[in-house]
Amino acid sequence: TAKERTWLGAYLAAKDRTCDPLWQAEMARRLKRMRAGHGVTETQYRRLSRQPSQRAPAAAK
Repeated sequence: TAKERTWLGAYLAAKDRTCDPLWQAEMARRLKRMRAGHGVTETQYRRLSRQPSQRAPAAAK
């Protein structure tokens, strides 16, 4: 099905990325920043990761 193809494509892309040294270095850098207190809080993450349709009413206010 289309849903399975989409999921498989995302899975394979993520699997390829995890073997990439540049990706590993970037993730290590982000983890180090988070542990130093410069990461995104859960509230900020939720606000940033909302769908555009959910953000639109807040922007209109």
